[in-house]
Amino acid sequence: MAWGMFCWIPCPYKKWREEDRLAQIGMFPLVGTFIGAIVCLCWWALELAGAGAVLTGAVISGVYFLLTGFIHLDGFMDCSDAIMPRHPDMEQRRRILKDSHSGAFALICLVLMMMIFAGSMVDLAEDFSLKACVLLVLIFTSSRAMSAITVILERPMSTSQYAGAGAGQQSPGTVKNTIPAFIILLIVLAAAELIMSGGSPWALIAELYSNIVFVVVVAAAGLTARNDIRKLGGMNGDISGHMITMSEMFGVLALALITA
Repeated sequence: MAWGMFCWIPCPYKKWREEDRLAQIGMFPLVGTFIGAIVCLCWWALELAGAGAVLTGAVISGVYFLLTGFIHLDGFMDCSDAIMPRHPDMEQRRRILKDSHSGAFALICLVLMMMIFAGSMVDLAEDFSLKACVLLVLIFTSSRAMSAITVILERPMSTSQYAGAGAGQQSPGTVKNTIPAFIILLIVLAAAELIMSGGSPWALIAELYSNIVFVVVVAAAGLTARNDIRKLGGMNGDISGHMITMSEMFGVLALALITA
């Protein structure tokens, strides 16, 4: 269900059960791992083909957004239009959020975000390494883990698709649905540290500085969610997309800086 909804590549097994929506959200981080692996394979193929850094960075950026079906970019643009103008009335912000037209703030924020994201990818593409690939996969996984946890634990808007799914009810059953997101994130994080350290415990300690990327992603996602929920009065899919896009932009920027 998570693959079919959040990835552009058609899922070979198509089945939807509304009662499993929260469990689907809990598996959302695994979609990020899947997409990140494909992006890194494309990066590796371009490296073998001898493509330059600018071309490689542009292509893998395009591949990434294409694989998401642009669903998160849509939420990013909607939230930019609703929140950036600083309208004092919450109901007006919500109306703008649901407006299908793209305003000036959405377009300006999209251009700025793409400049930073693609520019960071170009910088990364200058030096292909397994370490950078692992951290890139971690960025795409952890951004979705933060989104999944926020969707499940925060109160949804009345108009949100999650309103009837039991999200944000804080019951034991609801909290249980965050477990897959945590487990997937911890597995990917542990695997990332193990791969980068080459299996050596001393090298593992030396590689811990790379966790700054994870910290940046989590912080950016959390701050974006807090601001959006406060200004819009609840959680929904657009805020999820805004969280993912913002946290990945800062995550890729941090990755480019520490690997420079």
